[in-house]
Amino acid sequence: MSTLAQITMALGVLSDAKMIGQVVKRVSPDTLVVLDGVCSVASEEIRMDDWGIDVVLSATQKGLGTPPGLSVVCASQRALSVLKARKTPVSSYFANWNRWLPIMQAYEKGSPMYFATPPVNLIYAFHASLSAITKNQPSLEERFRLHKEASSKIKKAVTDLGLKLVPNDLAFAANGMTAVYFPEGISAPDIIPRMLKQDVVVAAGLHKEVKDKYFRIGHMGITVTDESRGDIDKIVSALQKAFAEAQAK
Repeated sequence: MSTLAQITMALGVLSDAKMIGQVVKRVSPDTLVVLDGVCSVASEEIRMDDWGIDVVLSATQKGLGTPPGLSVVCASQRALSVLKARKTPVSSYFANWNRWLPIMQAYEKGSPMYFATPPVNLIYAFHASLSAITKNQPSLEERFRLHKEASSKIKKAVTDLGLKLVPNDLAFAANGMTAVYFPEGISAPDIIPRMLKQDVVVAAGLHKEVKDKYFRIGHMGITVTDESRGDIDKIVSALQKAFAEAQAK
């Protein structure tokens, strides 16, 4: 099994999942490729069949635009065949696909079946979000384009302020988030509260070696796809004002 994260959420780095998946399939055709798509599903392009991806693992609270609380798993038939042929028992009880697959199959047939009480409200919310993504405008291709445009706008605003992005190469920078180093003499308490006063929430750094040296801006989902909200412009304005105030103190 080969695993990779399409986006390193802590740093805003985008991996070339297409290239990696295709290389693994060419070098080791029997190896399963598992993609961590927590920070990329619905904001970055993913083509499981074309790229040789067998499993995509994600969650609802980022690009999918649903409150946190649901795990999302997409598995190829090949991955399910490997599971079926497995000789050793699955160590996890609730994360065992063999316990969930019969439930899913029964639900699809409209038949009752029980394994555990599901978070009904979250499932309805997730259904609404998926319906909006797959049935409404923009199309998936347009959705990915809008994420790229918003990402470019945020990153340009950041560099125009003289700030440095965490990814060294824009070709490997995530389209749904931006990680930015603080300049010398400025830290999270100087910026994050000032942006919060403007109703813009940004997150502190996560990577333990540099967590106090940078911050992260999320721009995904409705923030990007509903341009009438003006969220991206508001982020840029709040960013500019916060740094102007911090540098003038």
